[in-house]
Amino acid sequence: MSRKRSFYHLLLLCLFALSHPLQAQEPELELWHSQQAGYVIDDVIARFNQEGNHRVRVTQIEPGKIKADLLLAAQARGLPDLMLIPSDFIGLYRQMTLAPLPTEWFSPALMASALRYVTLDRQRWGMPMMQGNHLMLFYNKALVSTPVTQWQQLTAITPALKAKGVYPVNWPYHDMYYFAAFLHTFGGSPVTEGRITLDSPAMVQALEAYRTVVSEQWVDPECDYDTALARFNEGKSAYLINGDWAFNDLVKNMGDKLGVALLPRWQSHPMHSMSGAYVMGASRWAMDDEDRQPVIKALMAFIQRQDIQQFIYHQGSLLPVNQQAFTAISRRPTPQEKVLLEQFTLSTPMPSDSAMSIAWQAMEKGFERFKEGISAADTARYMQQLADQQYRQVKTP
Repeated sequence: MSRKRSFYHLLLLCLFALSHPLQAQEPELELWHSQQAGYVIDDVIARFNQEGNHRVRVTQIEPGKIKADLLLAAQARGLPDLMLIPSDFIGLYRQMTLAPLPTEWFSPALMASALRYVTLDRQRWGMPMMQGNHLMLFYNKALVSTPVTQWQQLTAITPALKAKGVYPVNWPYHDMYYFAAFLHTFGGSPVTEGRITLDSPAMVQALEAYRTVVSEQWVDPECDYDTALARFNEGKSAYLINGDWAFNDLVKNMGDKLGVALLPRWQSHPMHSMSGAYVMGASRWAMDDEDRQPVIKALMAFIQRQDIQQFIYHQGSLLPVNQQAFTAISRRPTPQEKVLLEQFTLSTPMPSDSAMSIAWQAMEKGFERFKEGISAADTARYMQQLADQQYRQVKTP
């Protein structure tokens, strides 16, 4: 080949490259979450990736570990780009280095109740993706003909159930989210208008009731989450207290044997679970990256869409935050879905400020002392002292 022809070939290649510039590949983003219905998150992100030719990778973390993992990752500058977190984590937005989201990213179709979960210090620290996160009473129809409506009704049926090797009711007894339902039953709350309120008559009543369910042998106090779920699925527990996050899996596993009821009253006191939302947050470093921010914005818009919100509900029975989607599922619910919705309306929204995270820790530590035998009144005082001490440390500049 002559030098002249080689020159023309090279010139053509240069012209072709200039007229067809290489397109930069969109960065891959990482999302962490602890949602039990992880398959729903996988499906949503798969649809997002396919629809927009994006690259978001999903990592599922154990629910009991995700808070510590995120806090450690923030300290080590190893946070993921995105994190789907329970709404009470929002109070730790500084420690988790969450980025505030622009107001214009939020659709007018979002329910006002869902926006309250992400708003703190006049900023919005995440995008609500689904709401609920409330507790319900599930029962095995093969063991229960008519579900109890009052805790004290368990006294009459406990001996017969235990004679058959069946536990009356199970839940992760040491988990303070479940205990909080007892606290709200007596009119208390871990946090009231931004103040930690653990040393209260309601806390004393709740602790005494919590001790009663063990002394009456209605519950196994050593039961953890996985054990409670396994016993119920295997027909070794007549009742199970669990959350809406497990609703769809229980329907699949139990079939026609699954019954769903409202939480039972404690004597004349209606039982109220807490409720919250799962929120999509973004790390500051990812939001500051000009290549990553457009993908984050696109994902935030995607999860708010009515069709995606309805998809999330139909896949995992996780309640929408889009008003049109919520109205649509409320029109013709199945009997089980009707209970799911009714229990949600009876729930108490969980505060999102930092006081809530401190209250959880103080309750956990105080409960350890309570199990050792100290009185309910002394436990309530101890919880409050711990919380006040920790709160002062957090608020001290």
